[in-house]
Amino acid sequence: MTSIRVAYVDTETTGLSSRYDRIIEVAIVLAEVEWETGKILGRLDTYAGLQDPGRRIPAEAMAVHGITDAMVKGHRIDGPRAEALLAEADLVLAHNSGFDKGFVAQIAPGAPDLAWGCTCRGIPWKKLYPSLPSLSLQTLSRFFGARTGTAHRALGDVETTMNLVALPGVHGGRAFQQLVLHKKLKRAGLTPDLVVLADASFRENLR
Repeated sequence: MTSIRVAYVDTETTGLSSRYDRIIEVAIVLAEVEWETGKILGRLDTYAGLQDPGRRIPAEAMAVHGITDAMVKGHRIDGPRAEALLAEADLVLAHNSGFDKGFVAQIAPGAPDLAWGCTCRGIPWKKLYPSLPSLSLQTLSRFFGARTGTAHRALGDVETTMNLVALPGVHGGRAFQQLVLHKKLKRAGLTPDLVVLADASFRENLR
């Protein structure tokens, strides 16, 4: 059985722009995933931390995640720890990777150079289920009845993402995440044997 390591990531921030706003919370769960099915075989490591952004958290951001200035005061994310954990992964997954990648780079500068996949846009949710009202993490979780963590907190959203994408919703009972795993790693040319597996399995899943 061939397996890979996947790091599931989520961030909470002071705003929407990684150029102007700051990360205030990150969560990373490293897991072993079966290549052929996308099944999560086990969790290998977890890191979560808060960070004082050095400025007041805007009220509109606080209304979303509930993280207050008092909660982050004096806290610092362990950047080297986060970066080392991410570096152990063959693929980094986030539900909005374009958003999270920029903020993770603030505490782990090497993160953007890793292989990232998006569980929102990298899985053809609408093609598989045209009646989906939206692709938000909470909407998808309610639609499929996935177990959820605390919404809009980093570790809670990581838990929700993992529970959602590990559901067996693809041809042959394979997990949803198998689609993005195979697509991203095939393009990256992870290893010759995995590329061969991906070519056959990814075509099968899109029939």
